[in-house]
Amino acid sequence: MTLLELIKREDALTRRNIIIGATLCGLANAGLLAVINASTSAKGGEPANPRMFLIFLLLMAIYYLCYRYTFHKTTAIFQSALHKVKVRVADKIRRAEYQELEKLGVAEIYDRIAESLTVISDSATALTTCVQSAVMVGFTAIYMASLSMVAFGLTFALVAAGLSIYTLNAEQIKAYLRHTALTRLSFFDGLTDLLKGAKEVKFNHQRGEDLYQDIHAIADSLRGSTEKAHHLLDDNTLFAQCNFFALLGAVAFIVPQYVSIESESTTSLIAGIIFIMGPLSGVILGIPAFTRANLAAENIQVLETKLSAACGGWEEAETAHDPWPSGRFGKIEARDLVYHYFDDASQDGFQIGPLDLDISSGEILFIVGGNGSGKSTLLKVLTALYSPSSGHLLMDGRAVDRRSAPAYRQRFSVIFGDFHLFKKLYGLGGVDEARVRELLRQMQIDRKTSFVDGRFTTLDLSTGQRKRLAMIVALLEDREIYAFDEWAADQDPEFRRYFYQEMIQDLKRQGKTVIVVTHDDQYFHCADRVVTMEYGRIRSVREGTP
Repeated sequence: MTLLELIKREDALTRRNIIIGATLCGLANAGLLAVINASTSAKGGEPANPRMFLIFLLLMAIYYLCYRYTFHKTTAIFQSALHKVKVRVADKIRRAEYQELEKLGVAEIYDRIAESLTVISDSATALTTCVQSAVMVGFTAIYMASLSMVAFGLTFALVAAGLSIYTLNAEQIKAYLRHTALTRLSFFDGLTDLLKGAKEVKFNHQRGEDLYQDIHAIADSLRGSTEKAHHLLDDNTLFAQCNFFALLGAVAFIVPQYVSIESESTTSLIAGIIFIMGPLSGVILGIPAFTRANLAAENIQVLETKLSAACGGWEEAETAHDPWPSGRFGKIEARDLVYHYFDDASQDGFQIGPLDLDISSGEILFIVGGNGSGKSTLLKVLTALYSPSSGHLLMDGRAVDRRSAPAYRQRFSVIFGDFHLFKKLYGLGGVDEARVRELLRQMQIDRKTSFVDGRFTTLDLSTGQRKRLAMIVALLEDREIYAFDEWAADQDPEFRRYFYQEMIQDLKRQGKTVIVVTHDDQYFHCADRVVTMEYGRIRSVREGTP
């Protein structure tokens, strides 16, 4: 998708009116030049022509109104196009499969949206000026042709030469700009590592030094490609400026030597060339702006294509009927289930499975094992956040696939280890504020935050307190199945006991199914069954008795 294709999606009538406005602006500009030249060429001592002055005022008014209209409408059409892109991308992110978003990466999404949309938005003025200036140059050139075809031909030749240089450098400039965009992504990835790993860096000086050297090397590459792109753009601008002075010199010194031309006409031609200097500068500045904006539009298209692929069968899933429309489920089954993390470079990675597991409605199931044994990955597959690489996930004998996964996930309230808290209770309409306040008191954070106007007053809490807040949201959702990934890990001993011995037991009494990923072996007796993971496989399944 190029910039022009992005704009073509907007209202055709508005685009046509912009073209008409730019054309009238160019005509008015050429008319102003003609009126000024006609007035200055009048014989000395003659009084000013009132009619010419009125025409001058009329043309200036037309120029002002058309220029203003064109600018405002172009800004509106650009912002409308960018608004649609923002909304469209947000919608695709909402619909995209989680595992595909993980592969895409936060840095790429932020960079392509923030940088590309900013470039396109900032280019609107330059591109509008460029189009209007090109029209002005065209009509002014026609006026110059009426004075001298030789001067017009010379002007055309030099302008064509300048555009040729721009065209020759355009692909090289785009290549450097593309490299800059990709390198910028790597730079942001490095900064993300530095920011998120700040604690780890503080405890290992060499780790921080190695990471810094990587970021430094990326920054060097980014500087080099950016400098080369701007050097080419600067060379183009300098060539265009020299081209302009060459044109002035040719009309002043060369044309009169070979063509019989009155001094008044020469003066008018030079005045015309000086008059179009501003519009030509607008064209010169507009071309690199168009190059950058066009590349930004291509980057957005790449992102949208990736997000569309990540959405998978969402459209089908939206229209598909819920395979489990009523009543509580009976059993969740994993049959020969395998999930494989692939490394893009080596096509190898960590795998869980093949494994078989049944989860009955109303039971408390613990998933335990050492670090890296695959507990959290299994939880993501069981909740359909990850799609199995092979094998089957079933609920009441019906397959959980791309079409049915959204409906399946609506039965879960999940708190993962890397959970996120939203400022508002999105998705929970008509929340009972008294119930929320009671839960805040129950979770012993009622003195840390409050619930006012549909949102919590602060999320700036400790990790354990934030987990309790996430638990409140999960309880308010009141789903059929609850899944917790190491929820108790950041709780004090008292609240850890409360979680295992009271909270999840109360959920069981309500008929809920509870899946808990945990290391707390002293509470294994609180589960109906304990699944032990080891190297991505189920080592054992036993009753959760003391």
